Amino acid sequence: MTAPRRVIGRGWILAALAVAVIGGVPARADAQTADSELDHWMAFVDDAARLGDLTIPGTHDSGALFESFPGTAICQDMSIANQLDIGVRYLDIRLRQIGNALVVHHGAVYQHQNFDDVLVQVTGFLRANPSETVIMEVSSEHTPADNTESYEQTFMRYVNHPSYRDAWWRERRIPRLGEVRGKIVLLRRFSGSASVAGGIDVTGWRDNTQFTLTDAAGVRITVQDSYVVSSNGTKWSAITGLLGQAAGDTGGSWYVNFTSGYWSILGIPNILGVSGDINRRLLDYATASTLHHVHHGTVVSDFVARPIVQQLLRLYFE
Repeated sequence: MTAPRRVIGRGWILAALAVAVIGGVPARADAQTADSELDHWMAFVDDAARLGDLTIPGTHDSGALFESFPGTAICQDMSIANQLDIGVRYLDIRLRQIGNALVVHHGAVYQHQNFDDVLVQVTGFLRANPSETVIMEVSSEHTPADNTESYEQTFMRYVNHPSYRDAWWRERRIPRLGEVRGKIVLLRRFSGSASVAGGIDVTGWRDNTQFTLTDAAGVRITVQDSYVVSSNGTKWSAITGLLGQAAGDTGGSWYVNFTSGYWSILGIPNILGVSGDINRRLLDYATASTLHHVHHGTVVSDFVARPIVQQLLRLYFE
């Protein structure tokens, strides 16, 4: 069985790859270039690989681009379209239901885009790059207002819109990549049912901790989302602990590792105080790591940057 054929590097040229995969994890490959291939890196992964067996760069609060007070709400400095172009494949989309519509929020802060704006960017990217899939964790954010229907009903109107309905994959299991190329894989973090909204059910998500979700459909997802940070060292230990678990796992679990968080200073969140330090540590870790040809799970970050994506994917492919 063949899988990734390329190494995603830091703009350097590597030769060409022929990669064997065992259990969805790449073995040694031939060479390659790669900076220009971040927008379609999944093209070099075998169809048989399960999403939980990949290293997948992701973004926390993917649409959080605006704030009223510095350092308190912005989590990214590039659009969703640009995130996808540099290799991000996991999006954390937080939507407030208001007036029977869904708009992007980070807490109480409106992010000047609605769900249509998100879906236009994602489906446009997938049409241009049909080898790729985008995992979308959708959750209810802030206080609902002026609605006459449930959150699930509003969500389904977006799903069923002619512009988007063919793009969704909403089964309850972790798929293999070949099943979902060109599709949005739904992780449903809002109340609903398997028969209506569907999706991989993560409504048991626990707050500010590490936990494992296991359901009757056989889905097993371990999440590290300890976002209230007492010290960056403690947060970093949680991150590296789950990176190590993912790299050593052979049992088919999916690991979702949030490197994001904030300090609280007099009750005011400071996002940059965590992300600046943690992102440097993550880049150094990925650059120096000798854990090649293994997956490190889904790594979800604030202020995602191209060098981090490149180095994480290099460890998977090289």
